[in-house]
Parts: sequence; C-alpha cells; structure tokens
Amino acid sequence: MMAEYTEKRRHVRYTCDIGVEIRTGNAGAGYWGTLADISSGGCYINTFSPLPLGTSVVLLIKTSGTEVNARGKVVSSHPGVGMGIEFQGFIAQHDEEQFNDLIGSLARAATA
Repeated sequence: MMAEYTEKRRHVRYTCDIGVEIRTGNAGAGYWGTLADISSGGCYINTFSPLPLGTSVVLLIKTSGTEVNARGKVVSSHPGVGMGIEFQGFIAQHDEEQFNDLIGSLARAATA
C-alpha cells in the first residue's frame, strides 16, 4: 500500500531563476548562488557549497534592478546541490516592500 503525501508547507512556492549573494555573520562579501524557488517563508538556493544546518545568513536577492536584503537560517543542506533557507526578517522596511513586490510578480506570472 502506498503512503499518501501531505503538503506541510505554509506558503506557496514559486519557481524562479534569480541570483542571490549569500553572506554569513558580519562578512562584507559572500558567494553567489541561484534561487530555485521562493515563498513568503523561505527559499531554496542552488549552490555547490551549501552551509551547515542552523547557519545564520544574510541574502542579497538581485533581479531586474531590484535588490532585497533578507535574514535567514539554513534549514536543509544538500552537499553539491543546494540549501533551504527559512526567512527571519528583512534588513530595512524597503527590503520587505521590494520582497512583497517580487513575490507578487512571481505569483502573477505563475497564473498567466
């Protein structure tokens, strides 16, 4: 008998291909990855060098002239593949507004 799969995610995820800089601690520079998907609660970053579980990060999401700075922590890590990040807030008010605009545009594109 096959087990049924139950979706446990609280937020709709949107597939995307967006550049993201990953920084840890107070590092002034980081390294780049690519967002594979994003939601209001977190994202998955394709990178060959995922960080360990629980690592705090600051993400700089860059797309179409928009930059969003968000805080998060690593909640899944897959060596050679990528990592899941749970969002924990934004650096500034305008970052949250830009983020909401980004999610809105991805949602509109998904239904078009």
